[in-house]
Amino acid sequence: MQATSMDNTPKARRRKTRSDLVQLRSLPLTQPATKIGQVTWAWAEIEASLAAGMKLKEIWEAAGRDGLDMSYGQFRVCISRLRRRRQKPSQPLPEQPPPQTSEENASPTPPGSDPFRNLREQREKAKLSRFEYDPSANREGLI
Repeated sequence: MQATSMDNTPKARRRKTRSDLVQLRSLPLTQPATKIGQVTWAWAEIEASLAAGMKLKEIWEAAGRDGLDMSYGQFRVCISRLRRRRQKPSQPLPEQPPPQTSEENASPTPPGSDPFRNLREQREKAKLSRFEYDPSANREGLI
């Protein structure tokens, strides 16, 4: 008797769809493990309370009653870091002045834009103040 089994044939892999990402979708609904993650997770409520005029200590006490277990100092540091993170992208980049087109200032590089100018000046001063041996110098007429 010959056994013909269907178990040996490879199963066709089904492509995953967005609806299959159940675990990934549930992550934003669960409280993070880190303290900064917990404060970030509750940031919308914290920010709304601050905008309503609540004191930071009152917000910390309420968050503690909700299960956010950290000292007031740690909470203040987390709030400070989150505020700085939120401010960075909104700050515009400083505008650069337009290039000068006057002929009297027509140098290849503007005076303030050469990062190695100071180094070059120091090397020039050092050359003038010390002896430099030139191995290729003509020594025949010295004796």
